[in-house]
Amino acid sequence: MRVLVVGSGTMGRWLAGVFDDAGHAVAVADADAERASNLAADLGVETDDGDRYDLLALAVPMSAVADAAAAYAGRGDAVIDVVGEMRDTVAAVREAFPDAARVSTHPLFAPDNVPGTVAVVRDAPDDRTEAALDAVAAAGNDLYETTVDEHDRAMETVQAKTHAAVIAYALAAEDVPEPFHTPVSGPLSDLVERVTTGKSGVYAEIQDRFDGADELAAAAELVAEADAETFAELVEEAGR
Repeated sequence: MRVLVVGSGTMGRWLAGVFDDAGHAVAVADADAERASNLAADLGVETDDGDRYDLLALAVPMSAVADAAAAYAGRGDAVIDVVGEMRDTVAAVREAFPDAARVSTHPLFAPDNVPGTVAVVRDAPDDRTEAALDAVAAAGNDLYETTVDEHDRAMETVQAKTHAAVIAYALAAEDVPEPFHTPVSGPLSDLVERVTTGKSGVYAEIQDRFDGADELAAAAELVAEADAETFAELVEEAGR
């Protein structure tokens, strides 16, 4: 199967490698042609030849998916994406490829933490999109079938609220000598390092797309204003 991976960032690199390892003929493209050429050279694959492909794989930021889908409309009859958001992505791909096979996915990990779980929304699958999912599974990943609404609701907690909580702690915390860290604060500080060494623009797009930070702020205000009795009740409620 001839596959064009659109987007030559970290997720595009990962996806191109997955398809290449599965034996598909892979080409890469990017708005930055030099970056696509560098990725192609690194992986030993081709760059976009401007022709049609059996499968288009969109590995672009959330904010770019509509433009990317429109730009590559007509270049393939099957599309898979790893954008990480479902509502707007599924709608954009449907609009650009109304008659194509379509599957949206969200790898729930950064490429340096592979393998992991990949959320899957089969919008209009066929044998080509199934072959793409088979390649992802063959790379050791677990496929988790979901829906647009279920996925995006979950992301409000596991991404938007989680990242906001970690960043808020980092902004409020003060440096302390390492021996003072507890079994709770130590791992939390490790999470701060993990988040802040990632790409800030990616975290910004997640906060822009998914709700949740406002609810987190309201919960933090409850905690901050609680007296001892109320605080104990909040701890018990959190445990439930």
